[in-house]
Amino acid sequence: MKYQIETGGKKSAIERKGDSFQFNNEEVKLDFHSLNTDTSVVSIGGEMFTVRLMEVSEDRKKVTALVNGKKAELSIRSETDLLLEKMGVGGSSQASAKKIKAPMPGLIVKVLVEIGEEVEKGQVLLNFEAMKMENQLKSPGAGKVKSISVGKGDKVEKGQVLVEME
Repeated sequence: MKYQIETGGKKSAIERKGDSFQFNNEEVKLDFHSLNTDTSVVSIGGEMFTVRLMEVSEDRKKVTALVNGKKAELSIRSETDLLLEKMGVGGSSQASAKKIKAPMPGLIVKVLVEIGEEVEKGQVLLNFEAMKMENQLKSPGAGKVKSISVGKGDKVEKGQVLVEME
């Protein structure tokens, strides 16, 4: 799986391929040694870093850590996150969206909200399967669910309206 990590405005790509890792498309030796529950020593290409986790967001996409004693805030996005963002789902362009649309063809696995329910920004509205992966479609902003046009087991097409917000 590929990930994009952003810290201090700098974006880096990391990918695990079996027992090896690629960092910005270069193969590197990566070793982890846990010192305790929140501190590890990480060796990247022979360079050592002491990493102490301070805070991890609920969705595990934002991490605050001390790296060699300096505070670092990391944003971590998977291939799926980047694809959904590229398709206009979950980014700031959707922040005031009233109609939540399918970012790609797929199958609805679970609907997690009901009509009339108040939802918060980032709350998971439904789970869908696409490209053999289960994904979550989250609310782009706070609001009230006006309508739900799909149910569990429904096949959806890219751009199809799934949930409408007030």
